Amino acid sequence: MANDNGERVKQFFITPEVVKFISEQKCDYRLCTSCGGPILLPVTIKKPKPSDIKISVGGQTLYISAIQAKYIDVIDDSMLMTYLY
Repeated sequence: MANDNGERVKQFFITPEVVKFISEQKCDYRLCTSCGGPILLPVTIKKPKPSDIKISVGGQTLYISAIQAKYIDVIDDSMLMTYLY
């Protein structure tokens, strides 16, 4: 996969549960770093950075921290903070 500049972009597997969750929440999310590891938070809580990778998910945008992008291949429901919702 390539971005608008023709540069190769890493591909991620996003589980159906995460796609469904983001679609139902109807807001953009950011995958960022927490003391417990990678976490998905609404952009109202954790604003995206210019260095983030942007992916369209369920009609919303998922921003992936450039730091986390180096270490993950799969984005799954273990990264959701479902107790907030």
